[in-house]
Formats: sequence, structure tokens, C-alpha cells
Amino acid sequence: MSTQTTTEEIPFIWHSAMPTSPDPAARIVFVVPAKDEEESIADCIAAFESQRNAKGTPVPWSVYEVLILVNNTTDATVRCALTARRHPGIHIVSVELPPQRAHIGWARRLGMDWASGRLQQNGHTDGIIVSTDADSLIAPDFVYELRQTFASPAVDAAGASLVVQNKLIDGVFGHLNDYFSLEKKLRLKAQQQAGFDLMHSHFSGAGFAVRQYVYEAVGGLTPLPYNEDKQFYYKLLQRDALIRMNDRLVVHTSSRLTGRTEWGMAAQLRQWQYQQESGKSILVSSAQSHWNYFQLQMALHAYWLVRTEEKLAVVCHYLRAYQILEPLIFLAKIEVSLYFGQYWCCVWEHPKLVEARQYTFPAVSVNDSLADFGVLLSGLDEEMELRA
Repeated sequence: MSTQTTTEEIPFIWHSAMPTSPDPAARIVFVVPAKDEEESIADCIAAFESQRNAKGTPVPWSVYEVLILVNNTTDATVRCALTARRHPGIHIVSVELPPQRAHIGWARRLGMDWASGRLQQNGHTDGIIVSTDADSLIAPDFVYELRQTFASPAVDAAGASLVVQNKLIDGVFGHLNDYFSLEKKLRLKAQQQAGFDLMHSHFSGAGFAVRQYVYEAVGGLTPLPYNEDKQFYYKLLQRDALIRMNDRLVVHTSSRLTGRTEWGMAAQLRQWQYQQESGKSILVSSAQSHWNYFQLQMALHAYWLVRTEEKLAVVCHYLRAYQILEPLIFLAKIEVSLYFGQYWCCVWEHPKLVEARQYTFPAVSVNDSLADFGVLLSGLDEEMELRA
């Protein structure tokens, strides 16, 4: 074992050989925070070592590296990782974070900072840092799809599609899987109308990627105890980073109910399970709330590009749908930013609109939402047929 001090002055203990020379072939570096993951880490590593391209040919290990960062563990995660590891580019380190920093935000931040430095060492400032989790499995074609996603130099970041590995309760996940499927279908219909990549909430630490120079430009990942991934997404938006959400870029994530953070996938699944078992309705967003969200984005983007009274009127129309009764006064208090992402965040996260959203489009039962999605999507299909 050897030690290396990070930029945060927290030493890494290297359990695999510490790389000391550049690896010019490696343009991708994965970061996998792990805490007490002895049961899942071997499968996680196996997924990295079994990558295939579209024709089923193995992807050369030389094109990517992986950092398994084990923090504050109390089990045999390190030993299990070393036993499972075959790819020499899978690096295994451990770190003991002080109590105030012993959470996923700092673990992910330290790993991504190391990956950023490693890509610089390899000579690839346009290289790709990928975040995932130790209880997740990247799909067999993940690296291939990742390279396809970033084939255009204009792409700054990407979000993967998360798939829950197995169903805990058919009554919960059967309806929820239908809900997410219809939500995706509605988003794709909206995307067909948009002249830019629509923003949405599916940007998770279990599966996102960013170019090295973009990571540095936004100041890295903010080490929050939870929702550090969402905060990083907003940092990217506020710099107008081109974020490509690729539904073919798949990560199979755990359906366990005991997580490693105060809030996250496990906590959400646990809440849904509780609602199911206690006979309460499983609450989700309504179909109309999703549609208005996308329509307001498109209207605001059009106004941001060319500020005319006609385009402003469309923005006001969608703001009134949220019961913002004086939209001109509301918008006048928000500066039109240089970056659209920053402007969008200032509008969408404005306290007045946040409050209005909650009572204008309250959460509904998953069954009611499914019915609403069916009506809305049918209506949109009819509109498209009439236009054809």
C-alpha cells in the first residue's frame, strides 16, 4: 500500500499500484465512491470489465480507467474489490474522512478531482469523467454508448438512464415503471418541438459524465451531504453546458431500501414502499405538470434568444398556468442572463414560482397520473396527425 495526498489534504491509501506515469490511451475515467459495499463491489467491477461495442466485440481496457474510492468503510469492501479486480486500470484506494466530511458529497468530489487530474496527466483535457455508484452496474455497452454520446466535441456533459435492477413490490414498481415510461415518452415528444436540449431532473450520481475542462470550469462538484449530483447539474446549466441525456446510456441501479445517504434512491424507494404498505396513494407529479415544465422552458428559451413582445406573451401564458397572475412584474425582477441555463434556473427556482408550483400542480396518485398521461399523449398524437 502507498499513500497520496489529494488536493484537499486528505490522503488516499492505495491498495492497487498507484499510477505514476500517463496513460495516453485512457480518455475516460470512472469514479465509484464505495462505503460498506462488500456485497456489491465485485459485480460492479465485473460490469466494468465486461464492456462490449455494438457488434459485441470487447472494448479494450486501455481506453478507460476506474477509481474505486472506499471511504470510512467498516466491512471488507477493499478486500472484495482487490479479489474481483482483473483490469489493471481499475485503481482501488481508501480514505478516512473526518466526521464532518464523511458523506457521499466529499467522497464523490475527491474521486472526481483525482479523475480530473489524471486526465490532465494523460494529456486529455477534453477527456470524460464519469460518476457512478458501487451498488450500480453499468450496462455492457456503456463505454461504447458513452463514446458515441461524446463523439461531437460540442457535448459537454451527459446523463444516463437509470433502471432499477429488480422489483421489490410489484404493486409499487409495476405502476411506477409505467409512469416513468410514459414520462419519458412525453419528454421525447416535447424534445421534438424544442430547438435545444430540454432540461429535466434525471441527472443522478449513479450515472453522469462531464468533460475534464468543463468540470474545472464550473469549479468541480460541490461536496454536499446529499443531492450533490443535482447541485452539479445546476452548475452545468448555469454555464450553458450542452448536456446530452442519452436513454441508451444505461445504468442498472440498486433497489435496496437502506442507502448510504440521508436522501437518495433508497430513501425514495423506502417512501414508496411505506405508502404502499400503509394503504396510502403513491404520489407522483401529474402529466400536465411535466408538459407545462417543458413548454415554459421552450417559451423562455425562445424569448431569451429574441426578446419580442410576441415571445414574451407566450412566456406569460405559461407563467399564468402556475397562477403567476402578474407575469410581467415577475419577469421584470429577474435579470436576463448571458447563459440561458442561468436564466432558466433564476426563473424556475424563484421562491414565488416554487411556491406557486406546489399548489398549482400538487402531487397526484400514480394511478391518476397514468390516466392523465394517457389522455395527454393521445391528444398530442391526434394533433400531430392533423398537422401531417
